[in-house]
Amino acid sequence: MVADIHTAVEVRRDGRWTRVEPQPEIFEHPNYAIFGFLAGMRNYSQSPVIAAPRGLPADLDAVGDDFDSWLPDLSSTSWLTLAELLAYDYDQTFRNRRPPNDGELVRLRDFLTPYFFERLTPLTQLGAPPDIRIVLGFDE
Repeated sequence: MVADIHTAVEVRRDGRWTRVEPQPEIFEHPNYAIFGFLAGMRNYSQSPVIAAPRGLPADLDAVGDDFDSWLPDLSSTSWLTLAELLAYDYDQTFRNRRPPNDGELVRLRDFLTPYFFERLTPLTQLGAPPDIRIVLGFDE
């Protein structure tokens, strides 16, 4: 069975989080390297995890959209600010434990591939990184 990720991008203005419309495509393709890094989901490689799943933010924008329709089927939820994602040390190395690379020393930046960073770049146009967050949901 394939796991999938669903995202909602929000921006904080005047102290209130609201959904960005239209929603940018963030991680539209299943990628277990990214899932593992973002929330420890299907982390077969045992890569570093930026943050354990935090659940949904208490102040999640309640405007209905596709993300809300997926909520009942999500096995895990979390959120991260763009500031957290941009400040992380992607030059650290770890031993990739997923066969056939078991034991190979790899730099996190290379492991996540340019695709991961290309997804973050357009978000920097939305405002200050602490005021942009990605709400994540995983279904397995």
